Amino acid sequence: IQNRAARVQRLHLFFIECKTRFLGRLIMVKNLNFIVFIFCGMMATAQIPKNEVSQDISVFPKETVHLSVTSNILLAGELLQYKAYSLNASNKKSDLSKLLYVSLRNANDSVVFNHKLKVENGSASGDFFIPSNLNTGIYKLIAYTNFSKNNINDAFAEKNIYVVNTFVKSKDAKDMVNTVELKPAKESVFNALNKNVATNTIKIQLDKDTYGLREKVTLSLQNMDIKIEGNYSLSVRKVNPIEISGQIAQASTAYSSEQFYLPELRGEIISGVVLSKLDGTPAANREVALTIPGEDYIFKIAKTNAAGRFFISVDEPYNAENSIIQLYAEEKERNNYKLLINNKELALKVGPSNNLKLQPELKNWLQERSVQLQVENAYFDFKKDSVIKAKSSAPFYDSLGTVFLLDDYTRFPTVKETFTEVVTLAAIRGTGTSTRFLVNNTYDPNRIAKFNNLDPLVLMDGMLIQDNTELVNYNAREIESIRVIVQPYRLGSKIFSGIIAVETKSGNFKPSLAVGSIEEMSIMPALSQKQYFFPDYKANNLKRIPDYRMQLLWQPTINLAEDGFETTFYTSDVTGIFEIFVDGFTIEGEYIKSQYYFEVNKN
Repeated sequence: IQNRAARVQRLHLFFIECKTRFLGRLIMVKNLNFIVFIFCGMMATAQIPKNEVSQDISVFPKETVHLSVTSNILLAGELLQYKAYSLNASNKKSDLSKLLYVSLRNANDSVVFNHKLKVENGSASGDFFIPSNLNTGIYKLIAYTNFSKNNINDAFAEKNIYVVNTFVKSKDAKDMVNTVELKPAKESVFNALNKNVATNTIKIQLDKDTYGLREKVTLSLQNMDIKIEGNYSLSVRKVNPIEISGQIAQASTAYSSEQFYLPELRGEIISGVVLSKLDGTPAANREVALTIPGEDYIFKIAKTNAAGRFFISVDEPYNAENSIIQLYAEEKERNNYKLLINNKELALKVGPSNNLKLQPELKNWLQERSVQLQVENAYFDFKKDSVIKAKSSAPFYDSLGTVFLLDDYTRFPTVKETFTEVVTLAAIRGTGTSTRFLVNNTYDPNRIAKFNNLDPLVLMDGMLIQDNTELVNYNAREIESIRVIVQPYRLGSKIFSGIIAVETKSGNFKPSLAVGSIEEMSIMPALSQKQYFFPDYKANNLKRIPDYRMQLLWQPTINLAEDGFETTFYTSDVTGIFEIFVDGFTIEGEYIKSQYYFEVNKN
């Protein structure tokens, strides 16, 4: 009797704790909902029709993007390197968006690449290798955040990128009205470049102004004013002996939409709407589950609002390129609805065609540079950049529960036998379509608690299992482990009696895709950050390898403090005039740039 009383008391305390946690989380969620409601009128999706926003849109803070590149003239085989800043109305770093998008488009708005970047300290950077199948022409590099798309005149930042492909013959420009020419730069330009450009803000100093091949350069940046402290990029690159002649015919950059776009405050927002198949009406209070597969998979649950819209915030890193999103409901109910996912890509207006024409006098320079690039790329394996691996995140349940590694036990041919003989904390009841899983709550052996009438959350490689026969009929010998959490667990808007998380040996289980209620969605992982390779000629293993770098140094993020900044790098086997270019924003929001030039000659 005493033991039973003790168990009852522990059970009572357990449910009090559950209730307290539940109410605490509920209050926290209500407060959060209230805050977001005040901020954006409604908590629904990454984009909301403006006529459904209860607040005057003009009162919302503004966010813009600034874009910087190492060079706007590139040959096939070179890297397009860029940095983007997320700014508020005062040009100070914005604290709103945590993601930034960069895209390269041609004149017809066809996408060459799309990059998703995580914003840190108000900026993000990336690069793109110009492939040999990209035609010679004028492209647009644009950068934006989901929130900046609300702006009419500056929804995105843009740069014209001139690509020259020496492997593909250019189109004839005779019939083109808008023609931009690339031609050799005049000697007077080189004379002007040799004169160092001074500024009153950032003082660039070198140990000398002329260097030999593969010689060490010591570069220092000094503050001329304490207000210079801020976020900058540093580029050292050979000056292209090219001038751009002609005016590009621009399309209107004004951007307007009937949608209001929410800032991605915590991370990426995946959004959509649930509609009735019968009449297309929105479905409110429906749960939607998202799985982004991988070794450290991501699983989220969200509920639709009165307009049938849902949003799922993903702040964890991932590498998958596809995800599964499904309506969480009984089978009969699932088949009555369909899921529509929002597309966040920014569509631009198609502008007038512009042709890029090359003067014949550039032939020798283009041939020389093309050969240098081919040699550089041939030694790519010796000059790889280091990819900075993102920190992996544990599953939402962390290390809770008990893990059954099935190879540690006698293997049974079926999943049902495996649960009966090995997985003692869970069980399978029923057959066929009435099959259900349950967990054995050690706090409640008689299964009389109020949470016991709820189903556990059943996952397989992170995929939500709603048709239990998919797991029951799976080859048990292909299952690696089964984790069982017997305590009630609240995730999103749902409470489960526990969790059964199955991991297969292949790790790529995918539920059968029913029309409408389960969708496979293409996603784009955030671009990995890099530590760019730059040679150190103190190392003997590089002395016999050719070095035809035009870009001697690229540090996309440097933080200037009161004591300045200092770094070193080496020249390459390329001679000519090189430019040191520093630009960025002070902490007060002032844009500053500074340039300095030096020469590299043969020894």
